[in-house]
Amino acid sequence: MKILFVDNSRTTRAAMTMVLEEAGYTVMAVPTGQEAIEKIKTEPFDIAIMDLYMPLMNGYEAAKIIRALPDACKDIPLIALTASNDPRDKDVCKTAGMNEFVLKSEDHKALFEVLRSYAEKLA
Repeated sequence: MKILFVDNSRTTRAAMTMVLEEAGYTVMAVPTGQEAIEKIKTEPFDIAIMDLYMPLMNGYEAAKIIRALPDACKDIPLIALTASNDPRDKDVCKTAGMNEFVLKSEDHKALFEVLRSYAEKLA
């Protein structure tokens, strides 16, 4: 499965790329919502994982724009990966068009469960 990982933290991008690749995924990591949109327009990805709080364009804004793209680009599953457990964030994610809301954790268990469920759908 090819994953687009979006997070403004260089450390988080590097760590999550390593974790996801060790689990067998192919990963491209970008630092901004705008770059995520451009990559989704030009390259095929099976899923995108996005931080919610990024400068310039947050994950909500990027999700809304992605959902308005033409063709199959707009159908990419979007996973919000965040440290925020504010229930309002979950509602805003759904409204913006995100498919899943996952809290960041040390073991990444919830994220891997979501990824497995999407991998099964793609198989």
